[in-house]
Amino acid sequence: MVIPEEGALRQGALDLGIALDAGAIERLGRFIELLTAWNRRIRLTGDRDPRILVRKHVVDSLAVVPELPSSGLVIDVGSGGGFPGIVLGCARPDLALRLIEPRRRPTSFLSEAIRAIPLPEAKALEMRAEDATADPSLARHARVIVSRALRLDVLLAVGIPLLATGGVIVAMQTPSSTARDVRDPAGEVGVELLRSREYRLPDGEVRRLLIFAKS
Repeated sequence: MVIPEEGALRQGALDLGIALDAGAIERLGRFIELLTAWNRRIRLTGDRDPRILVRKHVVDSLAVVPELPSSGLVIDVGSGGGFPGIVLGCARPDLALRLIEPRRRPTSFLSEAIRAIPLPEAKALEMRAEDATADPSLARHARVIVSRALRLDVLLAVGIPLLATGGVIVAMQTPSSTARDVRDPAGEVGVELLRSREYRLPDGEVRRLLIFAKS
């Protein structure tokens, strides 16, 4: 399988401290191929060029891999076209992944990607994040909660009821967030910022991860 921008993908992963094995590369290739095909019919992502998807979205999603637990439940809230959830599954197919997405068409895509790649430990759930907090299979079970789609205040509010003891919330942000932008919503829901990580995408764009835990 020919993967667009495979060199940029491998180097971008290495810059993040991640060595992708042949299996991960193959799974990511299947994902990009499927996403490109679906993007021709419905608009799952703003960027549709496979090269941009790899350099801008796949590499960005891989930045979360070092924050993943050795085992346990990982929840991606607002998974959309599969970023970061499907990418994380491609890198760590052993993890129990739940991809929460309220819209039917993206959820159908996520389910098809899970089947086709395949990611046997992953499952796409068509539901609102607020409803997930009342699901006994999800509430207080997540070792890691991550989102690339939600505003920070929304992610923290819905993430707290989903967290297992010792779990963390990983917010994927741009560096434009100020200290107050982070402090105020965190204080309102009773979480604290454990650490932040900045990194660069292959085109030089700076991104940031914010990692929170219950206070």
